[in-house]
Amino acid sequence: MFGSLLVYACVTTFSPGPNNILLLSMAGQQGVKKCLKLMAGIWTGFFFVMVCCGLFSAWLAKMVPEIMPYAKYVGAAYILWLAWKTVVRRPIETGNEDQKEPSFFMGLVLQLVNVKIILYGISAFTGFILPYAKGTAVLLFYSFVLMAAGAAGNLTWAFIGNICQRFYSKYYRAFNIAMALLLLWCAYKMIMAS
Repeated sequence: MFGSLLVYACVTTFSPGPNNILLLSMAGQQGVKKCLKLMAGIWTGFFFVMVCCGLFSAWLAKMVPEIMPYAKYVGAAYILWLAWKTVVRRPIETGNEDQKEPSFFMGLVLQLVNVKIILYGISAFTGFILPYAKGTAVLLFYSFVLMAAGAAGNLTWAFIGNICQRFYSKYYRAFNIAMALLLLWCAYKMIMAS
C-alpha cells in the first residue's frame, strides 16, 4: 500500500494547485531565491496540517471505529473529484505586475486555508495509512513523507518557473489527462485494498 500512497502523494502534490501555481508565478517573476522564505512557510504549514489531519483521522477511527471502512470511500470520492477538476483545469495566466517579496507567514497561512492539502491529508491517512499502521511515530513519519512529497512538487514548479509555465500552457490538456488517470488509479487502489 506504500507504493499506492506514494503515487497518490506525487500525483496530488505535483499537479497544479495553490502552492505550485503560486510558486510557479512568484519564482517566474522574482526568482527562486526570493521564494525561499515562502517555501519554508509552505513546508512548515504543510507538515503542521498533515499532523492535524493524521490526529483527526486517528481520533475519528478511535471514537467511531465503524466509520473507517467507509472513510476510504469518502477519500476515493475526493480523489475522483480531484481527477475531474484536473481534467477540466486550464492554465492560469500570470501578469507581470510588481509583487512584494513572498514571506514565510504568507506560505504558512496559505496551508491553513488550503482545502486541497487538508483533503489530501485526510484521504491519505484514512485510505492509505491508518488501516495498516497506527501510533504517534507512524503519524509523524507519514506526515513528514506527505510533506516531503509536497516539497518536491513545490521545488519542481518553482525551479521550472517560466519554462514550465509555457510548457503547461501549451500541453496542459495532455498533462491534466495523465494526472487524472493516475488519480483514478489511486482511487481504484484505495477502494480495492482490504
